Amino acid sequence: MPIRFIAALIACAGLAACATGKSSGPSVAAAEVQVYNSTQLVPTQYTVIDHIWIDSWGSAFGYPTFGTPEEGVQAMREAARKAGANGVLHVLCQDRSGRNQGPLLCYGDAIKLN
Repeated sequence: MPIRFIAALIACAGLAACATGKSSGPSVAAAEVQVYNSTQLVPTQYTVIDHIWIDSWGSAFGYPTFGTPEEGVQAMREAARKAGANGVLHVLCQDRSGRNQGPLLCYGDAIKLN
């Protein structure tokens, strides 16, 4: 009986992972995804497409970490591109202590400019 339950759980998790792929139109190259800070745009200038790495059920079990903020931002640009966004806003990279040392968690908002 437990094996059937585990198999069903794995199947549901696989289906959920497929269902979370967000895309809203043609994507741009990751190098073309711009990174903005919160003072550069006002909310009427963009639409939030995705909260990168913190909005899915998968973040409860783990999330990617990076060696440097630059690596994290580049990976976020790629994640935003896959979501159909053309920008990333509210970018933050920090380790568990709140500094930029050790494995870094980076997150932000994938946005599409209006």
